[in-house]
Amino acid sequence: MEMSGYGSPATTQLPPKEPEEAKGPSAWRKFRDGPCLFLARKISDQRPINPRAPPEDPVTVVCISNTYNERPQIPPGDILIHAGDLSAEGSLRDLQATLNWLKEQPHHIKIVVAGRRDIYLNQMMTGGPHWRHGHRRKGNWGDIIYLEHQQVVVAAENGRLLRVFGSPCSPMSIYSRAFQYPRDENVWNKIPNNVDILITHTPPFTHLDSLEGCWHLLRKLWKSPPRLHVFGCVREHHGTELLCYDDLQNAMEQIEAAGGGFKNLLKVVKAFARSLSRPDMEAKTELVNACIVGGESDTPRKPIIAVI
Repeated sequence: MEMSGYGSPATTQLPPKEPEEAKGPSAWRKFRDGPCLFLARKISDQRPINPRAPPEDPVTVVCISNTYNERPQIPPGDILIHAGDLSAEGSLRDLQATLNWLKEQPHHIKIVVAGRRDIYLNQMMTGGPHWRHGHRRKGNWGDIIYLEHQQVVVAAENGRLLRVFGSPCSPMSIYSRAFQYPRDENVWNKIPNNVDILITHTPPFTHLDSLEGCWHLLRKLWKSPPRLHVFGCVREHHGTELLCYDDLQNAMEQIEAAGGGFKNLLKVVKAFARSLSRPDMEAKTELVNACIVGGESDTPRKPIIAVI
């Protein structure tokens, strides 16, 4: 990687967090505000689904995103993934401070994509109907692999080869942000089939996303499921979810998108009943929303560990 002059890290303020109740709304309030959606979620949570069995040569992946200027304790692992928003203000100085921190980590492989706040990496053209990718600018990246809508094959220390695709792109929300595209534009056809690890800044629609994710990305997951999909962007939904791409998942996606509805609830009930006949159903994809910043009072969360 080329070296470029940069200043010493400066203290920055965390971006404002959306207002929310300290402990979130109560179960009664959730039911009152959307009874069909509330019941559908309760039903879906009871589904029999088993995590995908790891291979004989498992690889441990440590997942983080939306760190801004936070520096959480990183657990050991084979691969360290950062799914974007490396900086709070988007400057080279903020970016380089995060890169320096990542370079200090002992993981054999470190992979990074940018996020909407990483403006330095993509000087965006706004105000028009089209968008374009920027190019990575100079900075001291060391052994960090930076992916901008592209694939790489990496070799873990145990010799296992993994296909990884990474992209910083997100649906348009705030015009001053980076790597955004119109919501009706499908930019995900470039993802190859048979990817082991998918890294995007945006979530797929209706999954750990507050309905801010991308519908086209969700369709791509259905067509070609990765073993692991790591993302960030939506700070309220840090956590994991297992996908098996069946009738129940489809019914849940419909009721989540619609915000409820009795007919949609009936679809969930019927799909759940059918799922009971398949107790050995195995997940095909593990989703990880790895946002570090965004907990209660913006308390940093812990990185998420996935084994694939």
